[in-house]
Amino acid sequence: MTDLERWAAVAGCQQAIHGFYLALDGGDFDAVAACMADRGIWHRQGRTLQGPAEVRQALSDRPAGRTTAHLVQNLVIDLEAPDRASARYMTLVYRVDAPAVPAGPVPLPPPLSISLHHERLSRSLDGRWLVEEKRGQRRFGD
Repeated sequence: MTDLERWAAVAGCQQAIHGFYLALDGGDFDAVAACMADRGIWHRQGRTLQGPAEVRQALSDRPAGRTTAHLVQNLVIDLEAPDRASARYMTLVYRVDAPAVPAGPVPLPPPLSISLHHERLSRSLDGRWLVEEKRGQRRFGD
């Protein structure tokens, strides 16, 4: 693997992770599900979700008035092979649950949590980086 190929793979993994959270915070659950490998696993809120369909279903259960912001920090990508990588990063999460979909900005709450995440990614045949396994552990928050 050349340096250029290595940096392109690292950038692709970073984009996959940031794209996941941008879609999640935007309520685009089809796009979130599309970030998962066919048998990808997301350990989420005490449940193990496997594959895009289970992820999409779990997210469809979120309250309609929920607004979130997941700020990804300290992102480190380790390439294990040209088509496999692992990632470590922190998220700072804000959340507001309103009775209905907000018409504009919501009030800024205190942070909900800071979590440490570990992720495994693989490159698909079409070149996209997909989540094979996603796991987070709260460091701060209730």
